[in-house]
Amino acid sequence: MLYQFAKWSGESLAVPQLVLNQLERGEENLTRVALYILSTGNLDPTDIARALRLRTVSSAQRALDFWYGAGLLERAEQSTAVPEPETAVRPPRLTSAEVAAVSCNDPQVSVLVQECQKLLGCMINQNDTNILVSLYCNDKIPVDTILYAAAYSVGEGHRSARYIERVVLRWKESGIVTGEEAERYLHLLEKRRKIETEVAHVLGCEDRHFTTAERKLIASWFEEMKYDLAMVQEACLYAEGKKNIRYINGIFKSWFSKGWRSVKDVQAAQALEGVNIQPAAPALPAGQDRMARRKKPLEFLVEE
Repeated sequence: MLYQFAKWSGESLAVPQLVLNQLERGEENLTRVALYILSTGNLDPTDIARALRLRTVSSAQRALDFWYGAGLLERAEQSTAVPEPETAVRPPRLTSAEVAAVSCNDPQVSVLVQECQKLLGCMINQNDTNILVSLYCNDKIPVDTILYAAAYSVGEGHRSARYIERVVLRWKESGIVTGEEAERYLHLLEKRRKIETEVAHVLGCEDRHFTTAERKLIASWFEEMKYDLAMVQEACLYAEGKKNIRYINGIFKSWFSKGWRSVKDVQAAQALEGVNIQPAAPALPAGQDRMARRKKPLEFLVEE
C-alpha cells in the first residue's frame, strides 16, 4: 500500500536538525523525550517520566543530560545574588519638647536621668538626655538595662551618652535586652577578666594585654571545652617555651579531639604513650650541676 501526506495532520512542530541526526542511534526514549520537551516545554524529569511512562525518573534525567550534551538544552542561569538582609530603621531621637512631654506622664524617665547622672558623676546636658530617653521610649530598652550599660561604660572609661547608646544597641543585637540578661552578661565579662588574669599569670605575661581574638580563644577553653586552670598549667609543660595563646590553643584542640577533658586524662594518655613530662626544676645554687631533662611533647596540631 502506498501513502502520501494528508492535507491536514494537526499542528506542526519544528524539530531541530540535531534531533533528527540522532534518529540513527535507534534509542527510542531519547527521541520521545526530545519530542515531548519540544512540544510542551516541560523539562521536569518527574513529569516527563510520568507522561512517557518511563520506568524511572532517572531515565528521563539521563535523556535530558544527553540532550544537554548534544546542544539542544543549556543550563539555566541561577541567580547568585545574595539578598540583602532587611535592616530595621530606627526612629529619630526624641526632641527636647517630646522628652519633656514624656517625662510628665512616665516617672521612669526621671529615674533614668537621675540614676545615669549618679553613675556618670556629672550633670548630663539636654542632648544626652534625649539620647538616653530615646533608648527607653523608641527602642523599648528597659531602664535597668540602660543603667547597666551606663555602669559598664564608666568601667571602660567612657562617660558619654553616645557610648552608652552604642553599648545598648550592641547588646540588643546580641539578644541582651532585659536587666536580668544584662546582669548575667556583665557577670560573665567579670568572670572572663578574672580568668584572663589567671591565664596571664600562668603564661608569665601579666603585663601584656590580650587581643580580642586571644580573649575569644581563652573564653572557649573554659566555656566550650570546659577546661580549667590546671589544664592550662599542664599544657604549658608541652609547649616547650612557646607559652602563647595560639600555641596553647593548638594543644587544647588536639586534646579535646582525643577526648581528654582533665589533667588525669592527659597524664593517663602520657603514661600509655611512654611520655615523661616533668615540670621545670627550680634554679639551683651556683656551682651545683643537675641532669638536664628534656621534655618530649605529644603530637598536636597548631593553628597558624
